[in-house]
Order: sequence, then structure tokens, then C-alpha cells
Amino acid sequence: MRLIVLFKHKKHIFFDLDHTLWDFESNAEESLKEIYDDFSISKLGPSFGNFYQNFSKLNRLLWTQLEQEIITHETIRMFRFQKALSSLNVEIDKEQSIAMNLKFLDLLPNKTKLIDGCQETLEALQAKYQLHILSNGYAEVQAKKLEHSGIKGYFQHIITNDIAASRKPNVGIFNYALEKSNSQASQSLMIGDSYLADILGAKNAGWDTVHFQPSGIDTENQSTLKITKLVQLLDHL
Repeated sequence: MRLIVLFKHKKHIFFDLDHTLWDFESNAEESLKEIYDDFSISKLGPSFGNFYQNFSKLNRLLWTQLEQEIITHETIRMFRFQKALSSLNVEIDKEQSIAMNLKFLDLLPNKTKLIDGCQETLEALQAKYQLHILSNGYAEVQAKKLEHSGIKGYFQHIITNDIAASRKPNVGIFNYALEKSNSQASQSLMIGDSYLADILGAKNAGWDTVHFQPSGIDTENQSTLKITKLVQLLDHL
């Protein structure tokens, strides 16, 4: 029998964006294919598949290190392409890495793929709750993603790390979100894919949480509800 957890008295639902509503992996793959072609990376040796897989793995690691405050966001922007290619025995300089990253940031926000069930879920929830975005991305970039993918209109507030001057999992960004939305922790629910940034961060701020794990439910960290599909939220709200 499937466990049903009902979140009573919730008024505000905060969603992470990348990997939770907006399909970062699919959109990044499209963008990286354009970079692979435009910068003639095939002539340097790696197949697109190896380039994409190495970049994706490294990018996840770097964002985890950012959430742990080991590195800065500037480090990611300057070196992620250099590091991804270096792991494939291809060496480029910092200037080339920055150029690739600028192209990536130009292409990526214009992509439109959403996680399965995203619009169906948002459509059902907006009739009963105030919906917001709570993201470690940057306001200008995240606004473009929301606009181009057609879901911007569902959200009352789009709260990002640069607006809040704080980054998940720091409690500061969650407190800022409460102030901005005129909500209380007991009325708020955080939904996201990152255990460290979204779940642990929100719990430390006194919020209830839902951990979105589309690749399958793990057996650790049983202190939060876990779902594999966004539409499963509708069973609990």
C-alpha cells in the first residue's frame, strides 16, 4: 500500500526550477550539441556522447561543491568546460572555456523542455495554492527559462540567490522567501531534487518538504516524502 502524506494548512508551495520543473538535462543536451558543433570539438577527439556525459557528471559535482560553499559560482563559469574536456584528454585554455560557457548560458535559457507532468501539476495546484520559484540560479537566466517554457504565469514570486543574497541550503534564502511571500514556515512546502539544497535547507528553516527523485527512490534520508513523478504531488495536496 502506498503511503499518503497529506500536507494540511499549506498555503504556499515553493518549487526548485532546474531538474524539478524545467528539464535541465534535456535542455542542456541540446545546448551542448550546438557547442560541440560550433566549437568543432569533434576535431579534438571526443564523441558528443562522451563530451555530454563528462560535462553532465562534472557539472553536478561542481554545483554540489557550490552548495557546500567549497567553490564559487564564478569558478563554475570559468572552468567547467575546461575541466570537462581535460577529463577526456583535451586541453583548452581558460579563455576558450569562458567562451564556451558564455555560449552555453546564451543557448540554455531559451530551451523549452519541461519535466513530465509539470504543466498538469502546476495547473491543478494553482487553483488552491500560491506557487513560487525558489532557485539557486540567477534571476535573469531563470526568468528566461520560465518565459520560454511557458510556465512563468503560474508563479507569484521568483526568488533566486542573487535577489535573496543567500543560496540554498542557507536558512537566509528560506527566510527571505517567507518575508517576500508573506508566509510562515508552517504554511510553506518546498519541492526539489537536491537533498542538500532543497530538502535539508528547507527542513533547517522549519519547512515541510517533498524530495523529487525521478530516477528512483533511494532508501536513505527517510525524513521526507519522496516522489518519482510530479503528478504524484496531487495525491498529497
